[in-house]
Amino acid sequence: MKKILLACLLPFTLIAQEKTHELEWKSNFLFESNGLNKKFLDNMLYGGYITNEMKSEWIASGDKNNIINSEIYNGINYIYNFKKHSIHFEFTDINRLNANFTDDLLRLALEGNFNYQNQNLSFDNTIVRVDRYQQYKITYSTTIKDIMLSTGISYLGGNYHLSYIMDTGNLYTAELGSLLELDYNMNAFITDTSKISAFTNNGNGFAIDLRSDFKIQDFKVQLSISDLGFISWKPSSIGLSTDSTFTFQGVEIDNIFNFNDSILESNNITEDIINTRNTAFKSYIPATIQMSISGETKYKYLKIYQIGVIKRWQPYLDNKALSFSKINQGLKESNFSSLYYIQSVINTKHLNIKPELSYGGYTNDLNIGLALSRGENTQIIIGTQHLEDIFIGDKAKSFSFYFSIKKSF
Repeated sequence: MKKILLACLLPFTLIAQEKTHELEWKSNFLFESNGLNKKFLDNMLYGGYITNEMKSEWIASGDKNNIINSEIYNGINYIYNFKKHSIHFEFTDINRLNANFTDDLLRLALEGNFNYQNQNLSFDNTIVRVDRYQQYKITYSTTIKDIMLSTGISYLGGNYHLSYIMDTGNLYTAELGSLLELDYNMNAFITDTSKISAFTNNGNGFAIDLRSDFKIQDFKVQLSISDLGFISWKPSSIGLSTDSTFTFQGVEIDNIFNFNDSILESNNITEDIINTRNTAFKSYIPATIQMSISGETKYKYLKIYQIGVIKRWQPYLDNKALSFSKINQGLKESNFSSLYYIQSVINTKHLNIKPELSYGGYTNDLNIGLALSRGENTQIIIGTQHLEDIFIGDKAKSFSFYFSIKKSF
């Protein structure tokens, strides 16, 4: 009887020895800007005097377009490994903000239009996107003749969405403000504001993942696309579109004691076409496209290395059918330039160190990343993608921190 019981339990014993189960918690906080520094941000958030010098520094430090990107997510991941296969179950709560605006709009907001007489200030292609959603993902991976193939599908539970999309915008100020001309074309979308709370369902969507790892001689190549998907928001959402022209031609007053509103009305021309409605609409989540090559060296502290490139795809609107034009639209409107990186793993007695050097992304800066990990059965990882910004104080334009703990059994 004991032999029969031992024979029945033997497969489960072998599975446990192979560590077929993995349970992981992941948290990530990221803030990036190509112009806004910590000193200016602290004064805006916590109060303080913003000097003209600080305003000029922000305007001058960014590119022609100013980009702000922030991401906060927390998630739990369970992995079941068996033979050459694995199944992943993952839940993540995701919060994102992405904005792109011109230097001219920044000048108007910070300095007003007095210094820009006889000039045009352009606000073309201004975008603000805010999203919160929950992602429920299942992924299946298998290895066939040294080629690892992975595919995943996600259900997206939309919690909140807000977007302002200004295709064109222009302000002309004549000398001494005698003539002002403002033209703009804008679309805005916001989910039902009466239903905003944690995990409220205001929309539903899905996303897919595809990945392949294979070898070419002594190099390992990885090709992947993840989170290619969208959320369809409910018809109770609000959509607004406006095409407005405002002209102020000045006011001539003969008698200050005989001043009335009709004088203003007769000297101003306003043409507004505003359409506000309840509507369903679709928004895209940022898809990540990645290609990398990794290999090994004979150096003790640089045994493993990986070089790669990352791109993101996220159109503003669902206004084109799937085509090459749609692909280019999504790459451009993601506000994300190609991110090139190189990273390695340095194994020491007590820690595994993962340094990284990257350029591009939302900031087009040179960034230094560093992650530290410890443990085998229970592995803890802490890291940052912007180590250099920790040491430059008030001039820092980015901040990131990620943490994970994984238990294998």
